Amino acid sequence: MKLLALLLALALPSAALAQQAPPPSSPDARYVVRKGDTLYTLGTRYFARPGDYRTVQRLNKIPDARRLQPGSTLVVPYRLMRTNAITAELVAFSGAVRIERNGQPVAPRVGLPIVEGMRLTTLANGFVTIELSDASRITLPSNSSGLVRRLREVPMTGGLLRVFDLDQGRSSTSATPSDNPNSRFLIRTPLSVSAVRGTEFRVAALSDGQATTEVLKGLVGVAGSKTEVAVAETFGVSVTPAAVGDPTKLPPTPKLVRGGRDQEDAVVAFEVEPVAGAAAYRLQLANDAGFIDIFNETKTDKTAVTFDNIPDGAYFVRATAIDALGLEGLASNYGFARDLNVLEPGQAAVERSGKVRKYLFKWTATGQGARTFRFQMFADPQGRTALVDQTGLEAPQLVLTDLPPGTYHWRVTATRLAKGKITEKVGGLQELNVGQ
Repeated sequence: MKLLALLLALALPSAALAQQAPPPSSPDARYVVRKGDTLYTLGTRYFARPGDYRTVQRLNKIPDARRLQPGSTLVVPYRLMRTNAITAELVAFSGAVRIERNGQPVAPRVGLPIVEGMRLTTLANGFVTIELSDASRITLPSNSSGLVRRLREVPMTGGLLRVFDLDQGRSSTSATPSDNPNSRFLIRTPLSVSAVRGTEFRVAALSDGQATTEVLKGLVGVAGSKTEVAVAETFGVSVTPAAVGDPTKLPPTPKLVRGGRDQEDAVVAFEVEPVAGAAAYRLQLANDAGFIDIFNETKTDKTAVTFDNIPDGAYFVRATAIDALGLEGLASNYGFARDLNVLEPGQAAVERSGKVRKYLFKWTATGQGARTFRFQMFADPQGRTALVDQTGLEAPQLVLTDLPPGTYHWRVTATRLAKGKITEKVGGLQELNVGQ
């Protein structure tokens, strides 16, 4: 519980904050003393006010500010340390999206810097995805609103402080793992705080006055007004003003039994296999296999779902089941081709030949330096034998044509040249189902 308390100490739920004046301070950071350090030099170099070294001296019970033992650990309150603002980036948006800074509208565009204090709002069938400096991503689907509360880097520890307030609606987060124990990543609702170091999870502030957190990968600490719970992978919790509920197993992945290949009718139609215990289903449509660029979604208690006005092209559909507590389960992803070909009374049939189904794979990479990419696709989930192995890609995307029905697994490797150093980052395997 000590680790969970440390993760959650950075911020209380926004409702609790409103009841306190002044707000509680940030938690303490841990700094490992280096050779030559003194409290005087640390104060000058890293503290907002050099004289704050005295507070650190008292907190750590150090008799002589000029003498520090190399390798020892100092406890330093975040409120004393100098921080630098960092930015995120808008990497995808569609539909009705509002971005505001200091109450003034900002026109959305891919590549727009997202800074501390910006509010992001999506209306019906509006979607927005931002990417942070460490390649972590936050997506707001339809009818959601949130505030970028803190985007900071702490020179003293090298840690990052990221706090996002979700006022209403839903969010989906992929947090890049960090080996820096002083980094913090929090998603807050009016009822809860979800704290992570590296994981994939969803947070919702529901219209019925509850909040939920669902963990897809990793471990998430969830705190309410009185209780806090560690939520493991494939589990979720519902949060009320009274307490954080017990972790509940998320609904299983639904299978698509119709619509995962060709769509020629006037509407795009899908059908999922019923999931035991499911009260509803959600389907999302995206332009890319990683669901960075989502453009439509629907939630229904039916297993059959339709979408209108979808242009011709190759797309991807994601299906999830939702239980009676409002917890949304694991997703299944499928690729499908949209090629409108409708025969109506009074019309002659039009024969089409030479159809080509194009599947777009898209990813993002941020930070300094020049990059090239390697795209690989496998038939097995272990990634042993490559069906596709494309190297030297300069653009963060690739189009494949006419994939036969089946289950595929793909990943991207980024090679970066920055400051004279070449580094390689290998992404995790992603699953894609084509056909049925």
